[in-house]
Amino acid sequence: MTTNTANALSIIYDGFKCTDESAILGDQAQSIFTIEEDLGGGNYRLLLENGYLVFKDKICIELINTSIDPANLHGLSKIKAVAYFNGNALVISYGLIKQNKDIVNGNPILLTDINFPSTYTLVFDYLPSTQRFKLKSATKLDNLFTALHSGSNSTPSFSSSHVDPILPVEEIQFLIKE
Repeated sequence: MTTNTANALSIIYDGFKCTDESAILGDQAQSIFTIEEDLGGGNYRLLLENGYLVFKDKICIELINTSIDPANLHGLSKIKAVAYFNGNALVISYGLIKQNKDIVNGNPILLTDINFPSTYTLVFDYLPSTQRFKLKSATKLDNLFTALHSGSNSTPSFSSSHVDPILPVEEIQFLIKE
């Protein structure tokens, strides 16, 4: 990303790892967006490394799970993202697929292989005086699991989507790394 005085290769947020208790922060962690390809016209392909922001009681970083296949870590430690930067505002979008433990408690036999896609769109203001990007807002789109109950029968349905607009209470800034 070309800013007024620097060519950014990545932007980094230093925060804390998420824990099971949303009000308690874990060890220090980083979320790093690195430019994979400049597509021109302010458009970029990015790689999200280490972890992604989770908006709970406190904003924390959920580490990217690389334990799926320890023999083949190629590509599992990074999430592909896209970005647009117009010199003042930066918009980044990326998606995740994971089991949503908030919706499905435990590991019901019929749902062990079901993953739930989520997408995030982050909007940043560029702060040229400090060479940082300040998170202005975020949007999370979830594909929700719903079950229709009729007596002892339960039929899963994946037709429901849920959008959460997020206006961070805490100030989140990503530092530009050249």
